[in-house]
Amino acid sequence: MIVVLAVVFLALHLPYLPASLEDLDSINFALGVRDFDVTRHQPHPPGYPVFILIAKAVHVLVPDEARALSLVGVTTGALGVLAIAALFRRLDGGATPRWTVAAVAVAMTTPLYWFTAVRPLSDMSGLAAAVAVQAMTIGAASARVLWIAGFCAGLGAGLRSQVVWLTLPLLILKGLGAGSWWLSNATAGPKGPARQVDARRPGPFGPGFAVLAAFLVGIAVWFIPLVIVTGGPTAYWRALMNQGAEDLGNIQMLWTMHRVSDVRDALYYAFVSPWAAWPLAAAVLACVVLGLWRLARLQRSALFVLTIAFGPYLLFDLLFQETFTTRYALPLVVPLAYLAVMGLRLVPRDLGLAATGAIAMFSAHVGGTSIAAYSRAPAPAFRLLSAMQTTARSAPAVPVLAMDRRQSFDLRRPIKWVGDAMPRIAAVLPSPAQHEWLEAAKYWNRGGRAPVWFVVDPMRASIDLVQHGEPERFRWPLPYPVLLGGVRPNEMDWYRVDSPEWYVGEGWALTPESAGVADADHRGLAHGTIGGWANVSTGGGTLMIGGRNFEPTLRPRLSVNVAGQPRLDIQVAPGAFLQFVSLPFLETDRRVSYVAVEVTATPRSRLAIEQFDVSANRPLLGFGDGWHEPEFDPRTGQRWRWLSERGELRVQADPVALPPGAIRLDAPGALVLHVEGESPRKYFPRGSRLVVRSADRALFDEVLASDFSRDIPLGYARGAIVLETDQVFAPADRSWRRSADRRHLGLRIFRAELRTQN
Repeated sequence: MIVVLAVVFLALHLPYLPASLEDLDSINFALGVRDFDVTRHQPHPPGYPVFILIAKAVHVLVPDEARALSLVGVTTGALGVLAIAALFRRLDGGATPRWTVAAVAVAMTTPLYWFTAVRPLSDMSGLAAAVAVQAMTIGAASARVLWIAGFCAGLGAGLRSQVVWLTLPLLILKGLGAGSWWLSNATAGPKGPARQVDARRPGPFGPGFAVLAAFLVGIAVWFIPLVIVTGGPTAYWRALMNQGAEDLGNIQMLWTMHRVSDVRDALYYAFVSPWAAWPLAAAVLACVVLGLWRLARLQRSALFVLTIAFGPYLLFDLLFQETFTTRYALPLVVPLAYLAVMGLRLVPRDLGLAATGAIAMFSAHVGGTSIAAYSRAPAPAFRLLSAMQTTARSAPAVPVLAMDRRQSFDLRRPIKWVGDAMPRIAAVLPSPAQHEWLEAAKYWNRGGRAPVWFVVDPMRASIDLVQHGEPERFRWPLPYPVLLGGVRPNEMDWYRVDSPEWYVGEGWALTPESAGVADADHRGLAHGTIGGWANVSTGGGTLMIGGRNFEPTLRPRLSVNVAGQPRLDIQVAPGAFLQFVSLPFLETDRRVSYVAVEVTATPRSRLAIEQFDVSANRPLLGFGDGWHEPEFDPRTGQRWRWLSERGELRVQADPVALPPGAIRLDAPGALVLHVEGESPRKYFPRGSRLVVRSADRALFDEVLASDFSRDIPLGYARGAIVLETDQVFAPADRSWRRSADRRHLGLRIFRAELRTQN
C-alpha cells in the first residue's frame, strides 16, 4: 500500500513542474548545474555538492534546469513517502499497519510537503535522506548498520545541511548506548515486550566515537573535493563567511528579534503555515495535542524518539532560520502528521480513520490546487524581466532603473540568469535603505530626462513620494500564498515614470513610512524648510497640500513658495487641514523642466504634510474633515484611513476642462469615485450603511456587510463629496488594554481615488 501511495504521489506531481526558477536559492542551484562554483554562489555555501551532482545527472536527460531540479524534488518526495513509512513503522512497532498507512497519507498530503516537492530546491531531497537515516538508526540491530547510518547521514549533509540536525542527535544517542532502552521500546509498539538492557553497561555498540567517525567520513566524501574545487580552505572559508554575513544582515530570525509578535510569527510559520488553511491547521493541531497525550500515556518511548529526532531541528528552525520562510518547516510535517493520527486513534471505532481520510483529501486539494497554479506561469521576477524586454524594444529612449533596496538585492540573480535577454538600461540608480526615491529626485534635479522604471516592493510606499500612474503588477497566482512564504524575489510592481508632475525630497509625511523616516532623520517642518519639485507643465493648474498640526496650542503659519514666488500663507489651527492653491503659468528657462516647491512653518512646529498633489490636467482629490490620519501595517503593506460618522472628500478639477451645463453621470470622461474597504462585520454585529452625497444629491446608498469595492459615478462634480456611515466605535471602549484612543471609527477605507469613466 505504501508503494502505491508513493507512485500516486509521483504521478500527481509530474504534470505540474514549474514554468521557471523562482527563488534565489533555486537560481543559485541552476547556475551550479551549469557551472559549479561556490565562490560565485553557484550554488551558495555550503555548496550542496551531492544535490548538484544528482541534478547534473538529471540535467543530462532534461535540458531545462528548472525542470531538472524539480524532477529531483518530485522523485525524492516519492522516495520520502517510503522513508516516512519506514520511520512510522519503527515508531509504531509494526503492530497497526493501517494506522501507519493513515499517518503516511497525512504526511505526504500536507500542503507544504505536497507543494515543496515541485519546487526546484534541495529541501525535499534533504528531508527524504534525513528521514531514511532516522528510520535506519532506530532500527539498527548491529554496530555495522549503525555505522552505515552514520555514513549516510554525513553523505546526506551534502544534499542539505539541515540533515545534520535531523540525524546526528539520534546517532549520538544510539551510538553512546544511553537511549538503547528507549529506542528498543519504540519499535515494540504500545503493547509489545520491552527489551531489558543493563544500564550499567556502556551499550551494545561500544563507544559512540565510531558512529561519529562514520558520520565524518560521510561528510569528508563530499567536503574535501568541494574545498579543492573551490580553491582551497581560504577561498571556501571566505565564501562561507560572506554567506553567513548576508544571512545575519538580511533575514529576520527569532535569535535576533524576540518581541512577542516575533515569537507569535515563529510559531505560526512552524506549526500553522505547513497546512496553508487555518481550519485545516486548527483541526490537525487539535489532533496533535491529543496525540501527545496518548503517547505520553501509552508510548513514551515513541514520544522520546520523536523528541530526539525532531526537537533539535525545531529549536534550530525557531531560533536561527528566517521566520517567514515557510519551507523551513518542512521537516516538522513528519512528526506533526504522526502525532495527529495518534490523536485520532482515540476516536472510537473507525471514525478516526475516516477523519484521517478527510484531512488527507482536503490537504491534497489545497496542495494540488497550489501546484497547478504554481506551474501555469513563470515567477513574478521573470515575468517582470520579460515585460521589460518587450517594452524596451519599442521604447523611444533607454530607461533608467530604480529599485527598492530589497528588490535591488533580490533581482541580481534573476538578471544574471537571463543574461543577454535583459533589456538595455542606461543606468541603475543606487538604493539607499528607506531613501530610494531620493536617488530619482537627484537624477531629475541633475537634468536627467530618460524614463525611470521603478521596481517596487508592494509592501513599501516610497513610490508615493513621486507622482506616478498605475503600475504593472506581478503576483503569484497561488490560492494559498503562505506556501511560498519567504521566497525571494517575491511579488513586485513596475512603475514607468516618464516625466512626473511632481516629486518631493526629505521631511514629508505623505505615507506613514515616509513620516517615520522623516522623524528618524530629524527632517520635517519642526527642523526647517522641506522641499519638492513641480513640473513646469503644471503651471495654470492646482496645487493641493494638507496635513496635520500636532501642536496642541500653537497656530503656526504655513508658507508655500513655488518657483520662488509665494503661493500660500495661512495660519494652521491644531488638527487637520487641507488647501487648494491655483498656480500661474510657470515661465522658466526652457532647459529647466522642474521648479522648486518650498514649504515652511513659522515658527518651526510639529506639522506634518500628509497630502500633496499638483496637476494642470488631472482632477485632485483630498481627504478633508471627518477622516483620520493614514495608517499602515508594515507586515502586509496594507494602508488605510478610518472614516468617522461623516467624512469629506474634496475634489478640484481644471474648470477649463469642465463642459458647461448638466452632464450625464455615466458620460465618457466623467469622474468615478473608486472606494475599497473592509467589512464592517469585523467590528459590528450587522452591516453598516454607506451613503455618498454630492451637492445634497445621494450618489450611493447601500448596506455593506462584507469587504467592498465600489465605483460611484460623480459626473463632472466639483467641491465636496460627503461619505456617511451609521455605526462607529471608539477603540478605548473595546480594547482589553488601556487605551486613550477616543477616535470615532466607522469604516476602514483602503482606497478612495478618482477615476475616469470609460
